[in-house]
Amino acid sequence: MGAHPVHQALLEGVAHLSPTSRARYLRLEARGLFTARALPLGGVRLRGPGLYRVHLWPRTDREGFVVGVQVVKARFLEEAPVGAVPGEPLRFRLVGRWLGAWEGVGRILVAPQDPLEVRPFPVRFLLRRPGEAPPPGGLALARGVLRSGRLVGEVVPMEGGSP
Repeated sequence: MGAHPVHQALLEGVAHLSPTSRARYLRLEARGLFTARALPLGGVRLRGPGLYRVHLWPRTDREGFVVGVQVVKARFLEEAPVGAVPGEPLRFRLVGRWLGAWEGVGRILVAPQDPLEVRPFPVRFLLRRPGEAPPPGGLALARGVLRSGRLVGEVVPMEGGSP
């Protein structure tokens, strides 16, 4: 975790990518993530419609639902037609400042790696072990999967910036 910034939001796993009629965007489908129009960053290029191992930067609403993504990396796996959704769900990893918890629901403040992408946003998720949550204002690492477009996972308290 030392190579990453303190605040980070990253989705990773297998997704279906294909070109859209608007050359600037890609069509992205993944289990647990609503069909999305994704913006490729840097040198991300497609070999055609198919399954790719991807790293994505998410944008969420204030309830932790993923509303947009940017494709940071895409490694081609195999050709597949549009609509061929991969079986494994995308996973997320968040590192951010803990905002506290109420009745087993936690909130963590996350800012994407690219400050131009979106302002810092809180992500809400179910705490699997509420008793182990850090005190409000502490640093926390959250890991989990996308379920119906929402980030769902567990919190690992961090001391001194590392889990």
